[in-house]
Amino acid sequence: MKNIYYIVLLFLSLYGMSACSKEIQQHHATGLERSRLMVITDINTTPFFEADEHALIYLLWHSNIVRVESIIASQNDDESRNRLDDILDQYSSDYGNNNYGFQTNAYPTPQELSGKVINNLDEATNTIIRTARKEDDHPLYILVLGDMKLIKEALFLAPDIEQKIRLITIGSGIKSPDEDVCGNLNWNGWGRTEVFERFKNLWWIENDWAYKGISEGNLPKQMFSEVQQFGALGNYLSKSTQQKLVLDEALPIMYLLDPNIHRNHPEFGGWTGNYIKPFPVERPQYWIDRAETKKWNYKKPCQSWELADQVLLERKSVIVSRREDMFSSLLMNLDQLYNNTYVPSE
Repeated sequence: MKNIYYIVLLFLSLYGMSACSKEIQQHHATGLERSRLMVITDINTTPFFEADEHALIYLLWHSNIVRVESIIASQNDDESRNRLDDILDQYSSDYGNNNYGFQTNAYPTPQELSGKVINNLDEATNTIIRTARKEDDHPLYILVLGDMKLIKEALFLAPDIEQKIRLITIGSGIKSPDEDVCGNLNWNGWGRTEVFERFKNLWWIENDWAYKGISEGNLPKQMFSEVQQFGALGNYLSKSTQQKLVLDEALPIMYLLDPNIHRNHPEFGGWTGNYIKPFPVERPQYWIDRAETKKWNYKKPCQSWELADQVLLERKSVIVSRREDMFSSLLMNLDQLYNNTYVPSE
């Protein structure tokens, strides 16, 4: 019964925002304000790869309203399979299907996307530097879905690009209280710490613990059932072991797709949560998930760790309260892209 209730809410929201969404699509179709982005993913590693798979498919479903400069597979521990290539094969299948709207809605060709994939890490570092230095009226967003080692290497080799990039990452330097005690590093590890300590003028959003709220509860499971029906990409998702739509790693992408976000002012918040600029003098362009309690120590979280569980809940709850709008937008985009083939699952 809850599943039916959720999907009814989604449909009501979906059609309620129809006119607004069409205006957004038309606006983006003109080429105005299309964000330039590079994605760094560790999709080809064995652990936790499904979150990156879901995030990249989410990106591909919206790739006509952004400018993908590069997709960097930062690691490849599993030589037997290249999951990024697998996903791009599914995209190629959907793109070539004349019953769908990829070609008529200015989606990049499969060849264009394949040409933007970088697997060699030296080439990746050089590409980050070269792309950042390229003159363009639009800022370059670097979306880090994995660890920050490549960003560290690029910034250390070319410190001047600090002023030329906008960085959006998942997780800060320490694990959340539901994972570990304070002080133990997460997957970003020392790469993140070295960037944080040295580059204080970097434009940077850290989606810290709030991202955990996007995939919790029944709604992501229901959405998993809904998106499976959309072409080869949806069918690929259906084979995921988690059996829910896992968009934790998609938050950096969502930030650029949210029609209500103020991209130059993250502190206004949106689908991806609420942000605060905790060190406005020392780090004037750094934002992190906001804690409602004013006693939270952003600089030294371990000194206020007794509040960590409360802060985690506060951060997650903001995303939970807004994710229906994001899911509704996704469903409507897919329904239009796949030419009104959407049928709500029972």
